[in-house]
Amino acid sequence: MRVIDSHVHFPEDKIIDDGIERDEKTRRNGIGYSSGNTNKSAEMLKPHQAWLRAEKGRWESAWRFPEPVAVSKEQGESLWLAEFEKYPYLEKVVFVTAGSNQFASELAERNPGRFIGYAHHDPMLKDAPDRLEKAVKVQKLRGYKLLGPKVEKPLSDPFFNPLWETAQDLQIPVLIHFGIMGAAGGIASHINMNPMAIHDVAKRFPDIPFIIPHFGTGYLFEVLNLCWACPNVYIDTSGSNQWMRWMPYEVSLEILFRKFRETIGPTRIIFGTDSSWFPRGFSEKYLDEQNRAMSYVGFSDDEKDMVLYRNIAGLLKIQGN
Repeated sequence: MRVIDSHVHFPEDKIIDDGIERDEKTRRNGIGYSSGNTNKSAEMLKPHQAWLRAEKGRWESAWRFPEPVAVSKEQGESLWLAEFEKYPYLEKVVFVTAGSNQFASELAERNPGRFIGYAHHDPMLKDAPDRLEKAVKVQKLRGYKLLGPKVEKPLSDPFFNPLWETAQDLQIPVLIHFGIMGAAGGIASHINMNPMAIHDVAKRFPDIPFIIPHFGTGYLFEVLNLCWACPNVYIDTSGSNQWMRWMPYEVSLEILFRKFRETIGPTRIIFGTDSSWFPRGFSEKYLDEQNRAMSYVGFSDDEKDMVLYRNIAGLLKIQGN
């Protein structure tokens, strides 16, 4: 087995995974409301806070990960380098976020055989296309990460055409999170929540590889249709995929791998973990679950290698894949 983890967040001085940072804001402000809540309002919200804590506890109990701790940038870099010694099959990790494009660039430059960085900046900025061009041509980043529900214009709006044109000219993958954001209490409704928000863009810019993480985060029917209609759309497998629990019909990793393999084949499925904090580090438990699911639904060793390594290696133009 050889593995490229295509979806990792660098742990820069704070805990950002699985709603932990959001949960701390919840604790301070009362379920995400402003800190100006009256005592009466805060009192009324206590039952909701208890439910959020219970849901967070359920996730922690299910996976039995260690308690997260904040680490500095220097510590984070050293800890990630140590993960390669711990997991010899892990060849590279792709930091889809690392605080800033500049730091992502420096991180990758210091560790060219191990780390790959993506650009991650606000697409609403007037100079967003120029920033992306600089990120790739000067800072040597290899892709672009967006959070759909954080963008206040529809992604199909002509406003973004210069950005998509730049991404297509640069021949880089664009990874866009759709679906629910955060753990329990997160965002569930937004103009860019549904992966179909990218349908017209994917049609207009057929040479951009669009990657949709977490199997579409609940939008299973939509993302399967999108992948069927747009051969430049890929999916990644990252995270605990706990959204499967609240679907109105039975969903499992086996079902997901089987459905996507039947619909688009194994060449557009990309492995990731959504790892981000320590001491958990690289989430081998997610790899084990996904490897088991692929085995049970009949993926060959060659098909597994596509998912775990070759598909993302091809998109990122990694030599010798």
